[in-house]
Amino acid sequence: MKTYPINLVLTDCLVILIGAKGEIVHKISDLLAVGAQVRVIAPSAEDEVKYQAALGTIEWLPRSYVRGDLAGATMVIACTNDPWVHQQVWEEGRANNQLVNVMDVLEQCNFHAASLIRRDQLTIAIGTGGAAPALAVRIRERLEQELGEEIGRFLQLCSAIRTPLAKRLPSLDERRRKWYQLVDSDVIPLLKTGQEVSACSRMVEIMGTAPCQGHNGACQVVNGPRCQAECPIVASLLCRSEAIVT
Repeated sequence: MKTYPINLVLTDCLVILIGAKGEIVHKISDLLAVGAQVRVIAPSAEDEVKYQAALGTIEWLPRSYVRGDLAGATMVIACTNDPWVHQQVWEEGRANNQLVNVMDVLEQCNFHAASLIRRDQLTIAIGTGGAAPALAVRIRERLEQELGEEIGRFLQLCSAIRTPLAKRLPSLDERRRKWYQLVDSDVIPLLKTGQEVSACSRMVEIMGTAPCQGHNGACQVVNGPRCQAECPIVASLLCRSEAIVT
């Protein structure tokens, strides 16, 4: 089945899970991580569901699904041992124009969940159109070995310079050339080996903009103690304004 990949913004959106045992339980942490409101409907549940419900991070209705339960949901995922329930969920969800996935039942899905790799703001989704989810998992595992935490750190640095770079270089074409030059440079390898100050210095050389605030002297780069401690090295290359980072 051919599908069109998208990334959904589910912040404050209601996602309903029909079923609370097995694979569907693993969806909860990912949904909470993107800010979704999770409601679980199932007469019994695994300990993780009970624990999250007790904490108040999710809502658990300890009963069976009934028609009308899907009202207000953006997304619905179902995984039970009852085909009749699956059919009812599918019909109600379609009638409501909702995103519905009955796990492992292709004909009762209008979307397929992908296997994800997250590195800070980077998200890579791997899908097989529902044909072989296990293959997507194995491919994800291989890529996870290649893409370390340095990717997330690189994106933090990029976020810190994006706005000042746009002000300094109004031309989109010129900024695009700079970004490709940066991505193809040795900045990521430097971050991978822990050479954060050298990576920041190299970024300044390439982009002409330092990852610092510039007005109150506060470094924008989060969780970078070495960079913050030695930021004068970077500042000396470029920050000639009132930016004094200590």
